[in-house]
Amino acid sequence: MKEVTNEIILKATQIKKYFPIKRGLLLKTVGHVKAVDDVTLEIRKGETLGLVGESGCGKSTLGRTLIRLYEPTAGEIQFEGQDFLHVDGRGLRLLRKDIQMIFQDPYASLDPRMTIGQILRQPFDIHNVGTSQERTTRVKELLELVGLKAAHVNRYPHEFSGGQRQRICIARAIALNPKLIICDEPVSALDVSIQAQILNLLKDLQEKLGLTYLFISHDLSVIEYFCDRVAVMYLGKIVEIGTRDEMFNQPKHPYTQALLSAIPRVGEGKKEMKKSLSGEVPSPINPPSGCSFHPRCPHAMDVCSQTLPALQGAGSQQVACFLYDSNLKLIKK
Repeated sequence: MKEVTNEIILKATQIKKYFPIKRGLLLKTVGHVKAVDDVTLEIRKGETLGLVGESGCGKSTLGRTLIRLYEPTAGEIQFEGQDFLHVDGRGLRLLRKDIQMIFQDPYASLDPRMTIGQILRQPFDIHNVGTSQERTTRVKELLELVGLKAAHVNRYPHEFSGGQRQRICIARAIALNPKLIICDEPVSALDVSIQAQILNLLKDLQEKLGLTYLFISHDLSVIEYFCDRVAVMYLGKIVEIGTRDEMFNQPKHPYTQALLSAIPRVGEGKKEMKKSLSGEVPSPINPPSGCSFHPRCPHAMDVCSQTLPALQGAGSQQVACFLYDSNLKLIKK
């Protein structure tokens, strides 16, 4: 059984990731896409933190920024108390062993010219772990650990199904015994029956290896099944965060409520939107002033368009909304 502690394994403070928009012959910067805008969150050792939101809200960009596949525009990242942003060279390579990533498309993240054995051996070669014989043995152990056969070691990625390819990606991610794995929609490209197998595999590995997950998904049903805490993201910002039970039983933010009301329930007949949203998601190039959700919010007030609400809450649940006081008591209906 997995053990969740209060120890913070990764802490991100006021993270921003802006992509410049360049035009003209001189490629002058004329604006920025504000993909991640002032995000602060903590991931505790042994837990699974879910990150959910509509497509284009910045979930994947945040995940890639936390692992430094994208360098942040501003902010701080600490991993086990160490400043992750000011580590370079050999120090960064050593930290890479402890933070790994599973990507959404298993076929695109595997080199089609390499055998599975070569792909899984690569982490050991890069970090010079073990002898040649030990690396070969470890590759076979990894395949069996994720439910594949050691005899598959000489096959190429195209010879496997989508679910099997994702198992290979998981094997590569756990090869160096990492402490934190960022899962970027790892089951969204798979059939529903295969999704359940992969999720159960990830749970089993978490218990066996003591892993910590940041699990990115737009599927709230998957989030409810798999995660311990949930952070809801809208237009580059975290608008609500709390435990799974709090988020699914007592959601506070109007955006969270709208997302949850859209989940289809088996046996309930035709599903009606209890919290329908009007309008379109604003552009991250020119987001609205104040609360970015206010143009679509049915409870919007004047202050919402003028001032940016901060995350607040006395306990584990926090929400960025002017409808609540600091104790998350509703002050306006």
